[in-house]
Amino acid sequence: MGRMLLRRGFSDRLYYYNFRAVWIFTAACLVLNAISGYLGVAELPVIVYGIPAAFTELGIHTGFIVWKAKVENCRKNKDFSKLKELEEMEI
Repeated sequence: MGRMLLRRGFSDRLYYYNFRAVWIFTAACLVLNAISGYLGVAELPVIVYGIPAAFTELGIHTGFIVWKAKVENCRKNKDFSKLKELEEMEI
């Protein structure tokens, strides 16, 4: 797994680490929820706000990766009509 990851580009590695971090954060929140009774924690806003925020960030990152792949494929295939449309997208 390590060798395959090292051969990937920077964006792919960053996405992989981002994906792992979101799931590790989610697992940590679930463990915190499970042991919150023993710890005496009454409120857990990290679960209410943290998990949706983490997955929102991952979704935005995924959208960027898809957009980047589309632009790169248009450049590679020399489809300049679609390329101009993708590069001039207003957000």
